[in-house]
Amino acid sequence: MKIAQLEVKFKVIGDLILPPYKGPLIRNAFGAALRKISCPFKEKECKECLLINKCVYSFIFETPRPEGAQIMRKYKNIPHPFIIEPPIDNNTHFQPNDTILFKLILIGKAIDFLPYFLYSFELMAEKGFNKGKGKLALSSINQGKNIIYDGKDKIVKNQLKEKILKIEKPKKVVKKIEVNFLTPLRILYEGKIAQSLDFHIFFRNLLRRIGLLFYFYSDKPLDINFKQLIDKAKDIKTEKANFERLNWHYYSFRQKRLVKMEGLVGKVIYYGNLTNFIPYLKIGEKLHVGKGTAFGLGKYKLKILS
Repeated sequence: MKIAQLEVKFKVIGDLILPPYKGPLIRNAFGAALRKISCPFKEKECKECLLINKCVYSFIFETPRPEGAQIMRKYKNIPHPFIIEPPIDNNTHFQPNDTILFKLILIGKAIDFLPYFLYSFELMAEKGFNKGKGKLALSSINQGKNIIYDGKDKIVKNQLKEKILKIEKPKKVVKKIEVNFLTPLRILYEGKIAQSLDFHIFFRNLLRRIGLLFYFYSDKPLDINFKQLIDKAKDIKTEKANFERLNWHYYSFRQKRLVKMEGLVGKVIYYGNLTNFIPYLKIGEKLHVGKGTAFGLGKYKLKILS
């Protein structure tokens, strides 16, 4: 499965106040800008529009289940083909000439729509992140040292480089790992947000997400025994867990209401025969896990201990 990882950099023009966790705000501003530049029928709801399966905004931001899909038949929407990784800090006050940088991961076909992302980010800068409060300027979009888009010259300078994600055979035996959740983790288990994180709960959610993304955004869906892997995940034990429960809220422009959120951040150490799980855990570092991945939730760092 193809992905492309980018860094999007804005320069602050006027005093700006943002929430500690900026993911939903950036996602909302991006969605509003994308709809403005790409939607021909802005007065309609996407579900009522004849172009729902042809529209760039619908594909990226609403992401309806494609007609004829053999999975997720009970659902109207599938996982989004992008991830916004906001800055992991609690800065709320930004002054002129400060920099706001976030990372963007495009998945599969979404890579082809990079120009729409560029125009949307320019419009985001013009309108401001927070209901027009605090103007910005799009400085650049980079891949490491490779400048893709120069905000000063308003030109695309270099081609986007893609990376292929694939399940690779483990090279060594792994018996103990540490997983550090850097942004709040929200995993649904048995109809509720999980309050603890046994390995099988974490892994079954991760495997489902990876499987869905490969099915919808790759030419080659995963050919694995999902049930067998999940059953083996139940044998993995927790040595130590140190989590903090976070509660916060944000305003959803799509739902037109205040949304309350809770999630876990912190570290957990698992031990057991982890070898066959490592390829999926490494892919998950890039694709995140749980709910709210489109605005950066569920980001983790994997560390192999032995």
